[in-house]
Amino acid sequence: MRYRGVRHSGRHGSAGHLSVTSLTAAIRLRECVVQGGSCGANPGRKRPPAGTPERPIPGKAISAHTMKSVPLKRLIVSLLFAGIIGLLGCSEQAGQQAPPAVPDSGLPTVVPYLDIVPSAIDGQGTAVLHPAEPVPVSSVASFEIVFTVGEAGIIPGGFVIFQVSPWWGWSEPQTQHPELPGYVEITTSFSDPGLEVATLPLSRVLVFSRQRAFQPGETITFHYRNARVDRFAEAEELFQIFVDADGDGHSACIASPPTLRILPRAAQRLIVNAPSQVQPGVRLEIRVAPVDGVGNWSHLPAGTYTLRATRDGQALSDATIEVATAEKTLTIPFTSDEEGIYFFDVEGPRALRGKSNVALCQEGTRSLHLYFGDIHGHSRLSDGTGTPEDYYRFAREVSGLDMAALTDHCDFGTIPFKGPVWERIKKAANDAYQPGRFVTFVAFEWTNWDYGHRNVYYRGDDGPVFRSIDPESNTPQKLWRLLEPYEVMTIAHHTGGGPVPIDWEIPPGEKECLVEICSIHGSSEYYGGEACIYRPVKGAFARDALARGYRLGFIGSGDTHDGHPGQRSVGALVTGLLGVYSPQLTREAIWEAFQKRQVYATSGPKIILHFRVGNSPMGSEVTWPAAQGDLPIALQVVACDAIRSVEIIRNGEPVYQQPGEGVWMQLLVEDPQPPAGVSWYYARVVQEDGNLAWSSPVWVKVE
Repeated sequence: MRYRGVRHSGRHGSAGHLSVTSLTAAIRLRECVVQGGSCGANPGRKRPPAGTPERPIPGKAISAHTMKSVPLKRLIVSLLFAGIIGLLGCSEQAGQQAPPAVPDSGLPTVVPYLDIVPSAIDGQGTAVLHPAEPVPVSSVASFEIVFTVGEAGIIPGGFVIFQVSPWWGWSEPQTQHPELPGYVEITTSFSDPGLEVATLPLSRVLVFSRQRAFQPGETITFHYRNARVDRFAEAEELFQIFVDADGDGHSACIASPPTLRILPRAAQRLIVNAPSQVQPGVRLEIRVAPVDGVGNWSHLPAGTYTLRATRDGQALSDATIEVATAEKTLTIPFTSDEEGIYFFDVEGPRALRGKSNVALCQEGTRSLHLYFGDIHGHSRLSDGTGTPEDYYRFAREVSGLDMAALTDHCDFGTIPFKGPVWERIKKAANDAYQPGRFVTFVAFEWTNWDYGHRNVYYRGDDGPVFRSIDPESNTPQKLWRLLEPYEVMTIAHHTGGGPVPIDWEIPPGEKECLVEICSIHGSSEYYGGEACIYRPVKGAFARDALARGYRLGFIGSGDTHDGHPGQRSVGALVTGLLGVYSPQLTREAIWEAFQKRQVYATSGPKIILHFRVGNSPMGSEVTWPAAQGDLPIALQVVACDAIRSVEIIRNGEPVYQQPGEGVWMQLLVEDPQPPAGVSWYYARVVQEDGNLAWSSPVWVKVE
């Protein structure tokens, strides 16, 4: 039978109609939890940092009359378990907004309920999607999701929830305006006037009945009409169905929710990757990948592609290659005959263009090689898009990275982070690992809203998850204690503010030797710096940590949620990338380089940076006898755009500054008066396009 939604009037729905409401009472529960009230909050939790923004949920609260057979608190608890938890810190605040590349916020303070265990019959049933054919990103389409009740049935007071992705452009499901996008109409295989609906936060529609049970084999169809589709390409976009079969307020997702493949649009630009370091006479490969307007990996149209190389600004001979059919990538061979600084432009059909990163060609053998990576990002298994497998493919084939790590949230998202999810994440990392070509790490994000967010990385191919809401691991000290038996490291990120700052009152543990200072959230170098993170908090930046005596190397990584590691997300001012010097491209060698802090950060470009103090490389700890006099400092930078300026920072203040000239700069300066005791030095580079690079510090003890 077909039901049309009407606004709730405080009475039972009449025959042939659906009682339509919106659930804002979650706000009242949130206040109770934050204040440590009687609605289930953990009284031992710290409150969120001052200034944590609220995210109002529009609509009318469900009255006690409407929900009398489904107690409000119990229902909300189940909805939290079903996916109401998101990322608080990414919500907007007047004057300082998170970039649109960051997912919208939920209710992270209501965390004690995430470990509620549904009953064995919750989550029973099946669902089928019609039509199931792939659709393009950002298109408008209509879908039917037919849910069939499982063999246990659903008792009166139980419910079914339909959810689409709440973050990346899907039309918000609504039941009051058939003429508007995302309208949801419910039809059933049975006739019952008592069926009711609630539209819920995070793109969900709930169906329940106080009067009758849903019988095995009966169907409830969600007609989701004229909906705007996700703006990011997906291999397995989920239409999730959650079921509370026994009416206890706890629900579980069905075992196999229907999925939809979302296709990229036609290519609009080319991403061109070149090796950063090459030798004369050695054949190298220029790798080309097409992306659409929002960065989705697309297809190369058939036609002629032209490679135009420059050496030290001088044009070289063009090379052309024909592509007969639509391909995902293109490799163009090139041999650099002379030393110099190379760039590569590629032009193709339909005005497609792309410019490579800088490539430095020099004679001589190297004991250490430069590799680039992005080791912080999210998939649809938490609050991102795409699959873990696609995440690694994009990093390697599109962004041309040498290493990557997927760091899905251990507690927040629409899918419980439990056995199967963690096993898939580990398998994807291990399957993508190709020693000598591409390095991955098994990792997750410890997403703690009291002390800040840290990623946890394992050196090997396995390791456990320690959750930020578990009383045994809900502080950094507890986490580090549990990690002691493992070869592991933690890295704090967006320390300066944004979603949540890092509490530097707690010294980094022995497992923490690096800090992520730049990502899509902005720079956490120092308060008020270029590309500074939104909602900055004084005392929470990387310089503040160094000033406390903490010895942390610098990395950048994206914290991307769009499935595009190594690329700047739409709407973000910057992203993050790390450079690492290592003798080999293996997990073991890269891990050792991390421990030595032989790393640096950029805001996205593959800038080449060398930095030495007292004849020791970045990340070192140096003893310098005072009698030895002036302290030598050496810097070499080869940038991807013209250099605006370079600075040498000592103990948080610039002691040397010089404007740039072109894309290359080499300095050899001296600090004539290095202070007694321990000082820290690092280099910072600013390009004309606003992008930056930061070396890891060198600590110098003058005695």
